[in-house]
Amino acid sequence: MTLYPDLRSPDTYSTKLTIERQDSNRLVQQLTFGVGESVRTLTSSARIDGSILHFQDSSLPVQVVLLPDGASSNCPLTIKSGHSFVLEVGWLIEPNLRQRMIRRYSDRGSWVSLTLVQEQRVNN
Repeated sequence: MTLYPDLRSPDTYSTKLTIERQDSNRLVQQLTFGVGESVRTLTSSARIDGSILHFQDSSLPVQVVLLPDGASSNCPLTIKSGHSFVLEVGWLIEPNLRQRMIRRYSDRGSWVSLTLVQEQRVNN
C-alpha cells in the first residue's frame, strides 16, 4: 500500500520479489509490481559484503544493511543535490513474514510517498 502527502486514495497492488544468489559474493533480484498494463519488472544486482548488500547500478548507489533478528535498513551511500532517493526499513514478524516501510523523496528533498510492503516467503 502506498500513501501520498496530498491524501489521494492509496495505491494497493501485489508484488513479487525473486532473489537469487549468483555466487558467494553476488545476488540478483527481480521485483515485479503494478496492475494490468502498467506491470513493471525491475532487476538489480548487489555485491555481498558480510551483512551489507551494495547495489551500485544506479546514479545513487545504495546499501542494504542486514541487521540481527531479521531487520534491515536501505539507504543511499550519499544523497546528492538534485537526485530523488529512497529510505527503507524492514523487520521480520514471523520466520516467513516480513514488512518493509519505504519512504520516497523528490529531487528537492520533499516527501513523495510512503509504502508499506508485507512479504510472505514462498519456497519454489
